[in-house]
Amino acid sequence: MRYCDRFSKNCNFMGFISLLCIAFFSACSAETPQSEKDRDKTNKLSGPGIEFAPGLAWLNVERPLTFDDMNGKMVILDFWTYGCINCIHVLADLKKLEAKYGDQLLVIGVHTPKFDNEKNIETLRKFVVRSGIDHPVVNDVDSVLGSYYGMRAWPTRVLIDPAGSVLGRVTGEGKYDLFDQTISQLLEDHAAILDPTPIPYRLERERLDASLLAAPGKIAASKRYVAISDTLHNRIVVTDHQGGIQRIYGGKAAGMQDGDSRTARFNTPQGLVFDEHGIYVADTGNHLIRYIDLATDSVKTVAGNGKLERKRQGNYDAGSVGLASPWALALQNDQLYIAMAGSHQVWRYDRTTAKIGPFAGSGREGIDDGDLHAATFSQPSGLSLDGDWLYVADAEDSAIRRIQLREQRVETLVGTGLFDFGDRDGALEQAKLQHVLGIAVLKTDQLLIADTYNHKLKSIDLDKGIVQTLVGDGRPGIESTVDGQVQLNEPGGLTLLDGKALIADTNNHRIISYDLASGDTRLWSLVGE
Repeated sequence: MRYCDRFSKNCNFMGFISLLCIAFFSACSAETPQSEKDRDKTNKLSGPGIEFAPGLAWLNVERPLTFDDMNGKMVILDFWTYGCINCIHVLADLKKLEAKYGDQLLVIGVHTPKFDNEKNIETLRKFVVRSGIDHPVVNDVDSVLGSYYGMRAWPTRVLIDPAGSVLGRVTGEGKYDLFDQTISQLLEDHAAILDPTPIPYRLERERLDASLLAAPGKIAASKRYVAISDTLHNRIVVTDHQGGIQRIYGGKAAGMQDGDSRTARFNTPQGLVFDEHGIYVADTGNHLIRYIDLATDSVKTVAGNGKLERKRQGNYDAGSVGLASPWALALQNDQLYIAMAGSHQVWRYDRTTAKIGPFAGSGREGIDDGDLHAATFSQPSGLSLDGDWLYVADAEDSAIRRIQLREQRVETLVGTGLFDFGDRDGALEQAKLQHVLGIAVLKTDQLLIADTYNHKLKSIDLDKGIVQTLVGDGRPGIESTVDGQVQLNEPGGLTLLDGKALIADTNNHRIISYDLASGDTRLWSLVGE
């Protein structure tokens, strides 16, 4: 769901604040919480903020923050939920502002969860680490702060000046330059009362043990190799079929550089697919499509200009256009299909002509079926091909969709809307999933899905019309203390290999093997780094 909000026209501030009030909402988009649909549409933000409610869980700090910690600083309250791609895009702008203004600016992430799974402080902690969030985060599960500050959509940012006055809010992505100009001016105006004293940070990433893999997002297999997106380590790990590491592309520091396996750099890569000679990579954080040539040990950029853009329709030279968080890939002949999570579309790259553009989806967020260009998606994050069918894991509406490539139409198999989610097996019409990210065609009429926020591997039998759980009990974990069965924690990717399903068990930083015949589930170990 998307809409544009409006700043209050009764801003009692200086001229540039009035400009900010108008310009912030000239072009915005956001997802609206269902419970907020019918609230008053006016923004009534003025005067001081409130103390943070006691009992809220905090991350990245030694103690809960108070209003006193905010005094003398520019403050941005970032209202977000971690499954929202628009919220993820905002994080990049916030990080730039934090780097520029240091301790004069205090960003506080106010996490107001949409999905049940997002309420869990431990899963939130893992997301904070894998997203490189270093500012304080408070888990506002009951939206106490969200209600007070009039948060009606994700993402929303509230700006508070060093004197403690709440200036207003902005809904949707973008507007970095306007934030930058406004903060700079307000810091100058309040120079006499600025307090650059650092708050008591204690970063979550400093508490975690090192691991070979860090938040692996996607996995793919060929006749010879397995490739893993080692997402938090910003690299691609290539192994043989026994898990022996053959080569690693990229380094643990994020970057955007072509080159060989040692010099190339990625930024939180996700989707992978093999062709005859190498691997296509959805370099999500860089908004690029990259190609690893295994024969020449080289990485090159094949699509994207490195900028986040949201082109709705058209066909473009692949290197000239910005992409929007490409998340998953599927290849059929010379057509590379791309789950463009950030623009709520499926794109297509033609390897012969080097042209790229939207293939399915209008760019609006939704779950409408029908003609390719009229249909809507909601953060598509997983793809798998079977003949003329392209299956889509549509994350934000917790749905499984598919595209009939020859007839060019979209239909929904499981799921009914942005706020309809849960954990229910059974008939397709009644089944419920929760922010599903991974999908793999097992055989005609049978699919495997990574039901991510339910921490499960599930199957869909299209012939019988049912959904069934294969692995996981619905709770995030490593191994059940009751029966010793393997548990999952936000699995994000799937691939098939020699009668087994390999699962990228993202929050457990590992790969799990599920034997399709016996149901045996065990760790798939990597060797050789």
